Amino acid sequence: MRVAWVAVDMTLFRYSFHTWNGWRTKVLRTFGAEIAPGCTIRRTARIYYPWNLKLGVISCLGDRCEIYNLGMVTIGDRVSISQEAYVCAGTHDYMDRSMPLVTKPITIKDDAWVCARAFVGPGVTVGTGAIVGAASVAMRDVADWTIVAGNPAVFVKNRPPLSN
Repeated sequence: MRVAWVAVDMTLFRYSFHTWNGWRTKVLRTFGAEIAPGCTIRRTARIYYPWNLKLGVISCLGDRCEIYNLGMVTIGDRVSISQEAYVCAGTHDYMDRSMPLVTKPITIKDDAWVCARAFVGPGVTVGTGAIVGAASVAMRDVADWTIVAGNPAVFVKNRPPLSN
């Protein structure tokens, strides 16, 4: 399945016309992704394992973002994953000499925004309405309606809940 996905990703997905979100959605669904209506998936977005992706209503995967979903990545409704953001659901057990792969699911809840070049690490939950600032490294959960920034990402301020 992985070999077939790589072949399709490198051709039919990557070289699709930039407005063909429906086409890219269909291709990803063919490989097991769960994608709700109204999503924007840029042709340069990289999804390693479509069968480990759930994407909510009107969510966006921006240009050159990477969804390294060795474990399940669940993205809620109205979420924006900006350009060159990296969502990584895998790591290694550095306490074991053989460094075995460890996969941990990532959840990015409704109305969240992972800004440009931000990194979201294994096992992290980005809360409802939360923002992970540009070039930040979120290795711990991000609380609902907060803004975090930096490396490591730390609390900056609260974000007011959306009114509409």
